[in-house]
Amino acid sequence: MPSAAYDHLMALVVLGVIFAAAVFVVPSLSYVNLLYLEQQQLRNIALSALKTVLFDEGYPANWGSMSGTSQFNEANVNRFGLALLSDPSFYVLDLDKVQRLSYNPMGSISYQKVKELLGLSGYDFSIVLRPQFYVEREVTISPPAPTAQTTVSFNVNVTRYGGQPVPNAIVYATIVYTLKGQGNDDFDTKAFNMEKKYTDSLGKSNGDVTITAPSNWEIRSIAVIFKITVADRATMVVSEQSTPNPDDVANINLVGDTIIAKLNESAPGSNDARWITNIMMYNFETSVNLYNHTSAPWGDPDLKKGGNTIWTQNFPGLSSGDPSILIFTFRTVPQGSGRTYVLLIGPYTLWSQGGVIEMKPLASPSSRASASVQRDVLISGMAYIAELRLWRAG
Repeated sequence: MPSAAYDHLMALVVLGVIFAAAVFVVPSLSYVNLLYLEQQQLRNIALSALKTVLFDEGYPANWGSMSGTSQFNEANVNRFGLALLSDPSFYVLDLDKVQRLSYNPMGSISYQKVKELLGLSGYDFSIVLRPQFYVEREVTISPPAPTAQTTVSFNVNVTRYGGQPVPNAIVYATIVYTLKGQGNDDFDTKAFNMEKKYTDSLGKSNGDVTITAPSNWEIRSIAVIFKITVADRATMVVSEQSTPNPDDVANINLVGDTIIAKLNESAPGSNDARWITNIMMYNFETSVNLYNHTSAPWGDPDLKKGGNTIWTQNFPGLSSGDPSILIFTFRTVPQGSGRTYVLLIGPYTLWSQGGVIEMKPLASPSSRASASVQRDVLISGMAYIAELRLWRAG
């Protein structure tokens, strides 16, 4: 009968549709499930690796400073971890170890060595430590140094790394500047704390202050240091105003209680000496003058091309004071001008790239599945975000 034939035909069509679904949909579902399982596996491995990085002190426990002022040798590191030995709290990292992650003139730990110590064979990863808040800042100094009087103006924009503005953040701005006597070699360094400001609903804040040099003195170099505080979490950034670029003078490192200044021998300009005239330790609560060599006759230089290119000095108890910022003043000769004073902020690793410290492989990650985990951490009293991203190698 026609109706029976029609029913059989429809049954065949339905069976065909079910078969097609089985052929095309089921493998797709299986792929989605496998991808989910792979991502979950990557996340579990990433969490385990990040736990080791943040909670383990490594071995030796002082591996970041065990070389002292000698060149660091990664072969002496038997276990990897960034935790601070003397602090029982979680998520507090050791500055000496953190400084070994990226370029360090006194030696760094390599990506391959960390990968080996973390047992991540078959995977690639990246470790990024960045300040908890992103601070865009613009500083205007008018008229520029050298001058007897100048106005320092700033605008800051505080956001989270996703772009969301941070309202009601407290903005502390400290202006550090050098003074030179007119017609003589007299020199001084001053720090001035501006009145605290708050960010508006868009995360923006601004301020200005006029600095006047004493009679027969002139302002030579200026740096502005910002501390942004949100709910007792602080981020510090530096805006430097100097000629030449302070990075051309030297690289500043801190190992335990020892400060190391390494001359940048490829810097443009004079081959003449650089005298370290003053060192201040500053953390917005205390300011300590660590080193004072401001008077003539100058004698032997502290740093000189073709001579002593590394300067070191131990300051007992320095590391226990959370020295977030070291402020150096150099007496030097910039390109195309006479001898002047230049401010330099250290340690090098924390401030050379806006405070962002990164370790990653040379090759970019592939498009395959990856997992990323983050935790809030403290480094020298400052709030950072530690992120570890993991993916399969190949």
